[in-house]
Amino acid sequence: MEIPKVKLLTQPETEEAKEIVGYKWNEIAGTRHFLGGKPDGLSESEYPICEDCKKTMTFYAQVDSIGDKFDLADGMVIHNFVCFDCFNVKAILSQTQT
Repeated sequence: MEIPKVKLLTQPETEEAKEIVGYKWNEIAGTRHFLGGKPDGLSESEYPICEDCKKTMTFYAQVDSIGDKFDLADGMVIHNFVCFDCFNVKAILSQTQT
């Protein structure tokens, strides 16, 4: 099952949050947040298998690194998966092209 892609926009709500968003070295990193669609840099053959029912899990969301201060290993993203039968979840930290 593929969920339609929904782009998420970063909207820091405080001055402190505004200070940590974004990168000095890259304009793309920190903007690759979305729900559904296909994960950047990960093929369907790499999707995790549910530990209970042994079915391929559904890609649910991609969360990008926040910015220079809270960088995930040089601009990595977190790919989040869910099994809609068992409601198990799994997250994978992945490198994508920036």
